[in-house]
Amino acid sequence: MNEILSPFKSRRKLSHVGICALVFIGMAVPFKVMVLIEGLTEVRPVNAEPVVTGLLLGPAGAWGCAIGNLVADLFGTFSRASVLGFFGNFIAAWLPYKLWHYTGSGEKPNVKNFKNIVKYLVICAVAALATAILLACGLDVFFDMWIPQIFWIIFFNNLGFSVFLGLPVFIVLTCDDVKIEITMPGNMQKQRGKLYFTAKYVLLALFLAGEASLLVMTAMGMQMSASPLMYVAGGFFIIYLAGLIVWD
Repeated sequence: MNEILSPFKSRRKLSHVGICALVFIGMAVPFKVMVLIEGLTEVRPVNAEPVVTGLLLGPAGAWGCAIGNLVADLFGTFSRASVLGFFGNFIAAWLPYKLWHYTGSGEKPNVKNFKNIVKYLVICAVAALATAILLACGLDVFFDMWIPQIFWIIFFNNLGFSVFLGLPVFIVLTCDDVKIEITMPGNMQKQRGKLYFTAKYVLLALFLAGEASLLVMTAMGMQMSASPLMYVAGGFFIIYLAGLIVWD
């Protein structure tokens, strides 16, 4: 939890939050006219930002995207659902940061070899799916708004732009000629036992299984608020996601 709040304890990191938020607003607002579902979502090239800023700036990138999305909603799509958008965009940036270091060995985020390119693409898919589940199912459970199309729109908006726009930007920002201080977790030097790593990867496996099950249920036309099975799966998904978020 200290890591999540760390940007608010450092002037430099707080400036990163502000920069990320401004970039998000600048990319999001011009496309508010390209509506896909009235009052909820539009074509969003800005969805390329969370993965990139999350990998580069960690918590500061996540807060910047969350705040930026909330402010951008004031330009035409602000509603009760904007609260979900805040959390959804925070996760869209925070999850890539956690997954990269969760499954790595201290290597800074980069796509300088084929293995890391594949890792980037997988992270994009996992983060896009998590965001789609949170937003689409959240609208259903909390606001009684089940719109099946919005799940797929959010998923493909996030995945497509993070790959086809985010990847080239990430390549440029991580090249040797660009000097960006990449945020790394503060716990890299801690000594860990075998039990720690076993629990860590069991949690990751459960989270991915939860995501996959919700994806299948949604593809089958199930609705969370009307399906006890999907409701339970969603509850476990939130628990596993929370575990990944706060895992030290």
